[in-house]
Amino acid sequence: MTAGFGIYTFVTLLAMLNPIEAAGAFGPLVSGYAPERQRAIALKSTIVAGVILLGFGLVGDALLRALGISLPAFRIAGGLLLLKVAFGMVFAEAASSSTSASIRADARADRDPTVFPLAIPLISGPGALTAIVTIFGRAHSHHIVIEYVLISLIAVVVLALVFLAMRGSQAILKVFGASGMDAIGRVVGIVVAAIAIQLVLEGLAEIMHGAVVIPPPS
Repeated sequence: MTAGFGIYTFVTLLAMLNPIEAAGAFGPLVSGYAPERQRAIALKSTIVAGVILLGFGLVGDALLRALGISLPAFRIAGGLLLLKVAFGMVFAEAASSSTSASIRADARADRDPTVFPLAIPLISGPGALTAIVTIFGRAHSHHIVIEYVLISLIAVVVLALVFLAMRGSQAILKVFGASGMDAIGRVVGIVVAAIAIQLVLEGLAEIMHGAVVIPPPS
């Protein structure tokens, strides 16, 4: 893995998992719980999201091949999906940030938010799953196992940042305030939009150069 690819992987996953957004949603979701339970929920949701993220990244390519879908086609579809997510982040109303109304409703519900909505879709949402599959799909050197391990380690580092952000959600909110977190969300949205466009362009370039062979369904 080159340094450039490592930086790309880190920045992409950081933008997709978005620790600031996770911290903003975590506070309302666990506001009525004891500190010990809040800590447990943050840890469990991060672990569940990590298992889903890495599991999908490792088997995603095989799953696509079984369905007869090429990786460039998935990149284009994923890029378009990410672009929609990015538009929502950039043009979201200041009072609501990018957290959906349904997730805010769950913040008031008396149930464990570990799996839903924290692990899915706040941490390992469609954007993160799309990104991890394309990142693993870029690993094509003779040391592919080593690259897979390095990608997984980078993902673990980003997930650790998400966990720390959720644990320090109150402090982050005090430092940045609602307006500051909204501004950060919009800047991240611009980065996500750029990543989305890049995915679409790469998929189109592979198709235009005739490098795509549609795998037959198994």
